[in-house]
Amino acid sequence: MRSAQRLLDLCCANRGTFIKVGQHLGALEYLLPPEYTRTLSVLHSQAPVTPLIDVLQVVKEELGEKSSHLFLHFDETPLGAASLAQVHRAVLRDGRTVAVKVQHPKVQSQSKKDIFLMEILLRVVKVVFPQFEFMWLVDEAKKNLPLELNFLNEGHNAERMATMVRAFPFLRIPKIHWDLSTEKVLVMEYVEGGQVNNKDYMEKNKIDVNQVSQALGKLYSEMIFVHGFVHCDPHPGNVLVRKNLETNSPEIILLDHGLYQVLTESFRLDYCHLWQALIDVNMEGIRKYSQRLGAGELYPLFACVLTARSWNSVNRGIKQNSVTKEEALEIRNNAATYLPQISQLLSQVPRQMLLLLKTNDLLRGIETTLQTSASSSSFLSMSRCCVRAISRYHKEHAVSVWSYAHISISESFYLGQLYLYELFLRVRSSRVGRWLHHILDWVSMHQHC
Repeated sequence: MRSAQRLLDLCCANRGTFIKVGQHLGALEYLLPPEYTRTLSVLHSQAPVTPLIDVLQVVKEELGEKSSHLFLHFDETPLGAASLAQVHRAVLRDGRTVAVKVQHPKVQSQSKKDIFLMEILLRVVKVVFPQFEFMWLVDEAKKNLPLELNFLNEGHNAERMATMVRAFPFLRIPKIHWDLSTEKVLVMEYVEGGQVNNKDYMEKNKIDVNQVSQALGKLYSEMIFVHGFVHCDPHPGNVLVRKNLETNSPEIILLDHGLYQVLTESFRLDYCHLWQALIDVNMEGIRKYSQRLGAGELYPLFACVLTARSWNSVNRGIKQNSVTKEEALEIRNNAATYLPQISQLLSQVPRQMLLLLKTNDLLRGIETTLQTSASSSSFLSMSRCCVRAISRYHKEHAVSVWSYAHISISESFYLGQLYLYELFLRVRSSRVGRWLHHILDWVSMHQHC
């Protein structure tokens, strides 16, 4: 705990890239002790704040005018502060309320020095503890930071995501005001909501936490398996919820689109096959596709890291039972026992996998807070997306009309099976279903008598 607090103090003192790495470490619940992840997780929403005078100076330098000429009002207190920027609520001259994201001063010039210093420190760690391999943290920072520091890139990502999943009525992505946006300032539509981990807010607004969890699962299954374009920073500060009064159902507001992972087609398809194998308890498929994704002989460990389940649960079927307290304790103990092997695994899987693992951890953290562990419906959403993605690939490469038709029929058949199974689960969980279940149990008991 003492060491974790010192690490937190180090990140806050140096800010910028150090906070970004601290946020990453705070999400590695399968790798680090809970004292570290709990302590460092505050960096997701409570990073150090830049004084207002410096924020307004950045706005003036970037937009060419004083904030008083651009906005009727500009809140002094930020809505939130993160590693690279902070967000203020403001009102445009035409009366529209907006959120203004302003980059911390000097973060760009400081980031290169930070990465160089971290590279030296991690090389020292590797010499002292040769069984641990963390140089991939530096490689990821070098690749992702320039993209995250360009807010125009973030705006384009937001628009691409909004177009890509426009069929989802529950998703809301704030619109960008391009005339007031630059590489260091991003002005967007202001949308209110409570953080996705705020259960009190959801209870007060009568928002169903299970619907929220299912919607998030459906959204990320679509991103990962179908499109291969993944929002990789879904910590609670970036995922808001509110109740849509027209539909009386939850609405998810997805913020901060700076960090995305674009999956290659071969990786995405292997990942689809792997999850299908995990859901169907196809052990040969788990071995084959884990190894194709770089796990080698560590494929059992890879399956456990990916699902956050024990190897026994993977063998029994992860959709059969939820995580018990005993299994959760076993997973945490194994994370400490197999730390060198986990470190080796992370260093040898494709770089694309690292952000997906981070995304999985953040989503699991939300599920844990909401107490909505992965359910049959979430696995059905994943299966449905995997079937669609694999079928689309085969249809694109079909050599004849008959082949195309055969693939389409098979796809419809599998999706129909999933729909019928989902319908069965709904009936079984309904009041009528439970009533019929009790009657059948009563009849069966009297027949045996």
